[in-house]
Amino acid sequence: MKATIKDRTLALAGVIQAGELVSQVAESGQCSRQAAQASLASIYENTPEDTVSTYGGLGGVRLGLRMLAELLGQRAGSSSIKTLQTSLAILKLGKQLSKNSTRLNELFAAIELSESAWRQSEDALDPAVLAQLADAYHAHVSTMRFRIRVQGNPEILKKPEKVQLIRSLLLAGLRSAILWQQLGGNQWRLITQRKAMVETAQSLI
Repeated sequence: MKATIKDRTLALAGVIQAGELVSQVAESGQCSRQAAQASLASIYENTPEDTVSTYGGLGGVRLGLRMLAELLGQRAGSSSIKTLQTSLAILKLGKQLSKNSTRLNELFAAIELSESAWRQSEDALDPAVLAQLADAYHAHVSTMRFRIRVQGNPEILKKPEKVQLIRSLLLAGLRSAILWQQLGGNQWRLITQRKAMVETAQSLI
C-alpha cells in the first residue's frame, strides 16, 4: 500500500473507532452496530486493494474519523477520555505485538480458524464467532506483559457476552494498529501530522 496521509488517517481512525466502541460497550453494554460490524470485518480483510477497503469503504470507519477529528482536534470532552486512553493503549500493544512474529503468527492462525464461521454467518456479530475471536485475544494477547485495562460499568463487565464483544473489538483495533505501523505510523507522526490528519478526517467525513 502507498503510505499517504489519507491512508494513515484511515488506519488511525480504525484504531480510534475500536477504542470508542469498546468504551460504549463497557459503559452501556451497547454500541453502534454498523461501526462494530465494519471493525470486526476488517479483522478478516487480509488483502485489501487499498486502505479504505479494509473497512469496506468510508462508511465503515466514519465513526472513527469523527472521533479522530474530535480527539486530535483538541475538542474532546470528558466522555472521550476513555476512548483516547484505550486507543493509545491499542497502539502501544500493537507495536509490541508486531515485534513478536511468533505470537503474531499464532494469533493470525487462531483468527483464521474462525473465518469460515464468520463468512457463513448472516450476523456479523454472531455470538459464536465473537466467542472464537475473544478466545484468540485471551490466548495470544492477554498473556502479554502489557495489557489493556478496560474501565466501565462493573455489572456489564461481568457479563461473558460483553467481555467477548470487547475482546473482539480490541482485536479489530489491533488490526488497525498494525496497519498504522505498516503505513509508517508512529508516535512522532501523531505529533507532527496531527493537524493534517484532523483536516484529512474532516474532509473524509
